Amino acid sequence: EYDIIHCHFGPIGLFGAFLKEIGIKSRLVTTFHGYDMSSFIVSNGNNVYKNLFLNGDLFLPISDYWKRKLVRLGCDEKKIVVHRMGINLEKFEFSERGKQTGEPIKILTIGRLVEKKGHRYAIEAVSKIVKKHKNIEYIIAGDGPLRQGLESLVRKLEIEKYVKFLGVVNQDELLKLYQYVHIFILPSMTARNGDQEGIPVVLMEAQATGLPVISTFHSGIPEGVLDGKSGFLVPEKDVDALADRLEYLIEHPENSLKISMIYKN
Repeated sequence: EYDIIHCHFGPIGLFGAFLKEIGIKSRLVTTFHGYDMSSFIVSNGNNVYKNLFLNGDLFLPISDYWKRKLVRLGCDEKKIVVHRMGINLEKFEFSERGKQTGEPIKILTIGRLVEKKGHRYAIEAVSKIVKKHKNIEYIIAGDGPLRQGLESLVRKLEIEKYVKFLGVVNQDELLKLYQYVHIFILPSMTARNGDQEGIPVVLMEAQATGLPVISTFHSGIPEGVLDGKSGFLVPEKDVDALADRLEYLIEHPENSLKISMIYKN
């Protein structure tokens, strides 16, 4: 007998529901994040969590966006509490950004190299802005199954000297990267298999360190990045809009500081 079984991700919640059915006495809490509210449901049907909704006691989606979807799927709204992800603000320290004369504008993306992160659209946006702004450095941290294809895209666009793939970085390297760059971009999108983000923690981390961020109107992201206030959001897969927002931040560095201060406050 347990006081609480707390399951992270819906499929684990299903196992928790099974444990209750076979006689284990406990209150069952399930936190929903991303793929479990998107591609898992696409693959298994809208009734996949029916048994979990019956046996579960509390459901903790990380965004209002997922809360609304849980209700549509048949979950009792009285059992739902939005429980957002957080970060350690003592670790991700805020610092005002400045650019030295001759220093390149450094743009950063952190995340696994998978479809829903939208790396290809950021790369294509960078290929547009380097035609006008030559002093650009685009850093991609992370690894994954799409790396070879993304590197091929960079070669095809002939922007190898502007784009750097770092591969996997550890926590100390990640903290240094946030302080090293001027702009953070993460053009998240719905993958072909239906996979979606929750609210990417890297967006919180980047904003906390004082970086202006560019992302998309995707899943719960508009709850963590306020378009035109604490960052910029554009439609999914919109290369021109990404390039436009990048160019705006490059040409108006004073507004980058205003944006970062809004998030700090």
